[in-house]
Amino acid sequence: VAILTPLGEMQGLSTLTEVIPTGKPLMVPTGWNLLGRVLDGFGRPLDASTKGPLLPEARMPVYRDAPDPLTRPIIDKTLPVGIRAIDGLLTCGEGQRMGIFAAAGGGKSTLMSMLVRGAAVDVIVIAMIGERGREVQELIQHSVGAKARSRVVLVVASSDRPATERAKAAYVATTIAEWYR
Repeated sequence: VAILTPLGEMQGLSTLTEVIPTGKPLMVPTGWNLLGRVLDGFGRPLDASTKGPLLPEARMPVYRDAPDPLTRPIIDKTLPVGIRAIDGLLTCGEGQRMGIFAAAGGGKSTLMSMLVRGAAVDVIVIAMIGERGREVQELIQHSVGAKARSRVVLVVASSDRPATERAKAAYVATTIAEWYR
């Protein structure tokens, strides 16, 4: 006996519906052509109607072993992010991951847009998890300019999405970011 959580529409399902496991892990698209795209928490394009289908260079499994800590490169170069308070007091390093956590209305989206515009990097992967849908649209359309948007991959699992999708979105974004290492 298993307890299942639906990820989408349940129309047409019943207690008599047979569930067949695929035995395949969750795979997400990766590649340079993801830049400028918006994906959902499973790595599916949300912008396909305006940007066309997603043609990934590769697919990577979301769940896999972490790299051996002894083989990871040491973070020894600073990364200027263009925000004096962070550059001076909370200096970031090249290759570092960063999480921004705060209550609603705390300025997370504003800070993210400042980081995207100011950081001197080739690729930025942003995971917006649990945000309101309008904040996602605002970040895409207004906060991040078109020039900066061309180097951003945005993974979105807004607050109205199923909890399972929101939980997987962090892994999806991390997997995509790891491809660009």
